[in-house]
Amino acid sequence: MNDILKKLDNEKRDRIINSAIEEFSLYPFSKASTNNIVKNAGISKGLLFHYFGSKKDLYNYLSEFAIKKLFNEINDSLNWDETDIFERIKQVALAKLKMSHTYPKLFDFVISLFQKEKGSISVKDAVNVYEKYGVKIQEVFTKFYHYNIDYSLFKDQENITEKVDIIRWTIEKFSEEKSFSMMGTKEKFDFEKILLLMDDYLNVLKKAFY
Repeated sequence: MNDILKKLDNEKRDRIINSAIEEFSLYPFSKASTNNIVKNAGISKGLLFHYFGSKKDLYNYLSEFAIKKLFNEINDSLNWDETDIFERIKQVALAKLKMSHTYPKLFDFVISLFQKEKGSISVKDAVNVYEKYGVKIQEVFTKFYHYNIDYSLFKDQENITEKVDIIRWTIEKFSEEKSFSMMGTKEKFDFEKILLLMDDYLNVLKKAFY
């Protein structure tokens, strides 16, 4: 994060970042409006350019910020001593939920980084974008979902990777819908309540796989 932004209070900094992330997630770079960004952030255009230099510099900053924030926050929040894949997946999902609460359009913006050239996403496009910002996505996913995990807990040892994908996709979809339902409302993010609901899904899956 540049030195000027480090001096801002968190509320103002996140307001600027969220306003810019939302604009660039809604529109391609050429059509994104700095007027909309400053209006929604409650700052002057002069101040925006004082912080970032130019529209392109702002976009580049946000791209690096979004990619690194996404994976660093998850990585730093995980308990690497946890050996149960269900608990690991829950921890990843909770980290993502907390990020979506602080930065509601962060995931949309990351997806837009893959789509900006071709309008569709390929695995190669995604890998190239991540690597541009120093994230080796395949290594990261291997670490998140395989490091120190005890797979002997599965009652059927065949197709473990596919089983983990089913668990992960179920919990990710649950988290996505929960996050979406709470956006744009005055409902308080009750993480404890969400975790209890998530546990209900996990317990059903545990009975199926353990």
